[in-house]
Amino acid sequence: MGSRFAPVPLVGTSSDLRADIIAWVSSEPLRALIKEFGGDPDIVTAASATLGSILAELDVFTDRWDTRNGRERNLAGELELTEGQVDLVVRAADALGLRSARLPRHNSYDHVLMLGGLVRACVARPAYAAHLVQKGHITAESVIALGAHRPFGGDEFDFAKKLGLPGVTEEYDAMDAGTRRAFNLGEPEKVEGETSELVGGTWGVRRYRTADDMPVLVAAAPSTEPVERRANTPDSYAWLADHLVALKSGQRLLMITTPIYVPAQHAAAVRMLKLPHEVDVETVGTDPEVIGTAKQTTTPTRYLQEIRSTVRALRQLHGKLPEVSSADPSSYDR
Repeated sequence: MGSRFAPVPLVGTSSDLRADIIAWVSSEPLRALIKEFGGDPDIVTAASATLGSILAELDVFTDRWDTRNGRERNLAGELELTEGQVDLVVRAADALGLRSARLPRHNSYDHVLMLGGLVRACVARPAYAAHLVQKGHITAESVIALGAHRPFGGDEFDFAKKLGLPGVTEEYDAMDAGTRRAFNLGEPEKVEGETSELVGGTWGVRRYRTADDMPVLVAAAPSTEPVERRANTPDSYAWLADHLVALKSGQRLLMITTPIYVPAQHAAAVRMLKLPHEVDVETVGTDPEVIGTAKQTTTPTRYLQEIRSTVRALRQLHGKLPEVSSADPSSYDR
């Protein structure tokens, strides 16, 4: 077993997003993965390359780790990896922030957001959010479960039964059931929505209040490409800002997801929420010791898949950054 890599800070930790991206893509664990899987690790440090070109090359390189091919994550295949590769992937994922859970930095937030996903996520993330609130780790003005209308597939039906949700067959209803259970909610105060025959056109919002009067929303966002696909994470973030809450500069938002998705989903939150609305966004992963039976077993292939997702999210984020001034020849425009 190899030695541990030093932790790589999450992009958005400092006030310099470009420097954060450079540090992430040129980090020792990512370079080690590139070398192990047949690439040239110097592509991330080439003096003549721009950051945009480096991210584009990484996007192409990491395509070899994509086993989804457009399918849901639980339907993706597995790569054939050697014992040494498995060890390296786990150590790299640990350093790159895909395996850790921690408490939030602050004790108060304007909005706590729980992202949707596979059925286990729809139970685990609300459970962790409720734990943080009920144990006094944080206070929040509102809690929002944010997902999409996505039918279950593969083994999700079996997991739904094991998690005590036998009649649930899609993400939105699973998020609703998981959130109601976690926060001990009754019937919604208000239900809104629109049904569409398009794959990504249907949306809905169910509004609740906890016993101590905290608003809790369960929402399914529409897709920005409703003919082609269901809503993804950036769609959900944009819809949140445009339709669910009136974001104000300086507000604090806490995103709760599964640890493996933290780097990619945080990069999307920085791009879709922090940059345009000047809010403070923080993303934390669920603690498996808290969420119990809904905890997730992750394979090395899935870590590689989500490292690829992070590369693509960072490439999108980089595209939204203001360009480095050409008047400053010392500026590092990568």
